[in-house]
Amino acid sequence: MTATSTPPQNEGLLYTGWTKPRSAGLFGMTWATTLTCGVLVVVSMLTMMFAGPKIGLGVLVVSGLIVTPLVWTREGRSGYEVSSLRVQWHRGRGSGSHIYRSGVFSEIPGGKTRLPGLLAPTKLYEGTDIAGWTFGMIHMPATHCYTVVLRAWPSGDEPVDQSVINGWVAEWGIALASMGQTSDVPQVAVVIDTIPETGNKLLGAVRRLIHPDAPELASETLYQSAEMHVSETVGLECRLAVTFTATTDARRKDPAEQAVEIGRRLPGLCAAMQTAGVALRPMPAAEVIAFVRRSFDPAAQLALEHADLAGNSHGLDWSDAGPVAAEERFDHYLHDGAQSVTWEMDTAPIGAVDEGVLRRLLAPNAEIPRKRVALFYRPHTAGDAVKIVDMDFRDALAAEQSGKGLAAASASIKVEHTGRAREEQARGHGLVRFGLLITVTEPLDGDLPAVEAITRDLAVQCRLKIRRTYRYQAAAFAASLGVGVILPDHATVPNSLAG
Repeated sequence: MTATSTPPQNEGLLYTGWTKPRSAGLFGMTWATTLTCGVLVVVSMLTMMFAGPKIGLGVLVVSGLIVTPLVWTREGRSGYEVSSLRVQWHRGRGSGSHIYRSGVFSEIPGGKTRLPGLLAPTKLYEGTDIAGWTFGMIHMPATHCYTVVLRAWPSGDEPVDQSVINGWVAEWGIALASMGQTSDVPQVAVVIDTIPETGNKLLGAVRRLIHPDAPELASETLYQSAEMHVSETVGLECRLAVTFTATTDARRKDPAEQAVEIGRRLPGLCAAMQTAGVALRPMPAAEVIAFVRRSFDPAAQLALEHADLAGNSHGLDWSDAGPVAAEERFDHYLHDGAQSVTWEMDTAPIGAVDEGVLRRLLAPNAEIPRKRVALFYRPHTAGDAVKIVDMDFRDALAAEQSGKGLAAASASIKVEHTGRAREEQARGHGLVRFGLLITVTEPLDGDLPAVEAITRDLAVQCRLKIRRTYRYQAAAFAASLGVGVILPDHATVPNSLAG
C-alpha cells in the first residue's frame, strides 16, 4: 500500500487516502499485461498475413498460453507467481532445505544454533552513538543493509485531546518523510510483541524500589502485590527497527564505518520520534539476541529473564540466537517445541478510519498470548515520490475513462485520492509504502484452527483483509521479527510477471 505520510491536523480527523500500487491497463489488467497482449495479438496477425492462417493460428494459441497466467490472478498474485511459489516449494522439500537442525550434534561447526533461512548470512555488531548509548547493528551482507533496533515506549491510550493525537500522527508522518529524503533508509519496522508475563520483570522493578532498610512487612507486601498482579497476564513490548543502506564502498566493506554514521544520526532520530509521542532507547546487542532467541525458543524466556534479574549477561552471541530445530510446513512454521503462523495484510482498511483502528489487534490477548504484529514502512525518496504520484494519477484517470458502472465509480474515488496525494506531495509531504505481518506462536499441541479464527476476527474488527503466507512461512516469520529482513528484496518473481 502507498499513502502520503503527513496528514493535516484537524479536530476529529479520519485517516484515509491509501492506494494499492498497481499500473492499471485495459479490462482490469496491468499495463505490462496489456502491452504484452497487444504485442502478441499484432505478432499473430502479422504471422497470419505473411505465413498463412495455420501458422498464425498456432502462434495465437501459444500467445494465449503465455498471456493466460498473466491475466488469471489468485488473491492478487498472477498465475506465474503462484506457479513459481509452488515449484520452489516442492523443489525445496525435495532437497530437504525446509528442515533445519543445529546444536551440539549437528553438522554446524562449533555446535552453534545459528539463525536459519534469510537470517543465516546476517552478522551482529555493536556500536556507541554520540549520546553514549550502546546499540546493536545487524548487517545483511547481500543487500548491504544495516539495521538498528530501538526499544520503544509509545504514549498509548492516555486521555489526551484529539488535537494532541493528531499532532503525534503528523509528527510521525514528518519523521517518515524525512527518512525518505535521506534516501538511505529503505525500511522502518514497528513491532508490537505480546508475551506471557512470568513475573520476573515486575519482581526486578520491585527489588529496585525497595530500600535495603525498608521494614520487612512493607517489603513482603510489595512482593505479594507483584505476584498477584502478574498472575495470568500478558505483557506488551514495542520495538522500532530502522534499516540503513550503506551508500559508500567504505561502509559496505567495513561495518565500523557504518556504525559511526548510524551513531551520529541515532540521537536525532530518537528526538524526532519523541515529538510523535514515542520514547526510544537503542537496544544493545545482548537485548537483540535475547528477543530473537525468545521468539525462536519460547521456553528460553524464563532463563533469559532470570539472567537479567540477577544482573548477569545471558552469555549468548548472535550464533546462539537461532533454534535447535526448525521445519517449514505448507501453512505454519515449527521451531523448538512451538509452532507459528504468519498472516500478511492483503488489503488496507477501506474508507476512512481513526487512529484507534488497530487497537484490538495490537492489544494483549489472553487467548493468543504470543502474538507479534509488525508494521513496515518503506519511504520513497522525493524524486521517486513525484514519479509515483503522477503515474498513479494517470493510471486512475485511464481506469476511470475505460470503466463502466461500479468500476468507473471506484476509479473516480481513486482519481480523487491520487489527485490529493499529488497535491500533498507537491507541498512537501512524503510518500510511503506500508504493509503488515501478524505472527502468532503456540505450543505444539496448540489449536491452530482456533488461532486462525481469533486472528481473522481481530483483523475484521480492524477492517483489515489478511491472508496466510502459504509456502513462505519461514521467511515471513523472520521478517516479522523486525531485524532487517526486507521481503521484496528477496522476491524470486520479477515485477513484470506479477499480478
